[in-house]
Amino acid sequence: MAHTPRDRVSKHDPRLVTLKLAKSLPRLRNLIANQTITSCIRGAQKPTFRIVHYSIQTNHMHLIVEADDRDSLACGMKGLGCRLARNLNKLWKRRGRVFPERFYDSVLRSPRQVHNALKYVLNNRLKYGGHTKFAGNAPQPDRYSSGRYFDGWLDAPTDFAPDLNGAPIVAACWKIKHGWKRRYRAFTVDAVPGR
Repeated sequence: MAHTPRDRVSKHDPRLVTLKLAKSLPRLRNLIANQTITSCIRGAQKPTFRIVHYSIQTNHMHLIVEADDRDSLACGMKGLGCRLARNLNKLWKRRGRVFPERFYDSVLRSPRQVHNALKYVLNNRLKYGGHTKFAGNAPQPDRYSSGRYFDGWLDAPTDFAPDLNGAPIVAACWKIKHGWKRRYRAFTVDAVPGR
């Protein structure tokens, strides 16, 4: 079956990407797999391909990425996929495909789409019945996401200061850093995507 062509790639339009794990592989939501995946994300960053947010689910991952052009997106995703497959196979002591399907992506052209994608990625665990964790009285972002580096939480504790130094993600384009905030409210750590 032929692949449909992807939408035009622009460095000004981030993309929401989904990578689905092959069936019957171990779960991704555990501390060791999380460390492996975040290390791969850190290593896949390039000047022309940037992973700005991510969420690790049981059998898939959501990413918000930016790429300067079509080749940068293709090479960046291929590099990330190979890095993830190699390292997860090593962790699981196996061989074979880890992500058998081509990644799915959609372009985030408007501030509303960016707002919804951020909420979807960072709070995705809540769609599947996950719960918000608390440290003291303050709700905490999902530890299997880049939420701890996100500065758009409505209910962040007063001492919460996202620090990108040493983070696996990189700084984002204007739409993700500021654009959506001009028209849409910040959202809470327990805001269920799609509501």
